[in-house]
Amino acid sequence: MPAGQPRRFESGEQLIALWYEFCAEIVEDGYKIAPTLTEFGKWLAVPLDETDRKTLYNALYKYFPEVKNVVEGARADVVAQGTMLGKYQPSMSIFALKNWCGWTDRMETQNENRNYDMGVVEQIEEAVLEK
Repeated sequence: MPAGQPRRFESGEQLIALWYEFCAEIVEDGYKIAPTLTEFGKWLAVPLDETDRKTLYNALYKYFPEVKNVVEGARADVVAQGTMLGKYQPSMSIFALKNWCGWTDRMETQNENRNYDMGVVEQIEEAVLEK
């Protein structure tokens, strides 16, 4: 094992399970706190030990990046639900969802794998304009 601190979490599954427990307590407690990494680190003092943001960041982005989307999805659910129930300020929730969870104002489409016959597209456009 390399020098330094041992990993706080044994697996990505453990991290997800703890994150879900944390989010469930936020909901059960009436959304008194937001699902931030700082609050999660404090909450971890009960099942593990208090954990700093850097350790959590390393767990999510370095050791178990495959669980990052699951954590962000659960976080988005808590923020969105809390906002709809009037527990969080809407403008701050929008900011949080965009920055923490990758939400955007518009739907992005990708047409990378589609090959269009531009002649057909132009014919359709002309037919629509003629009407």
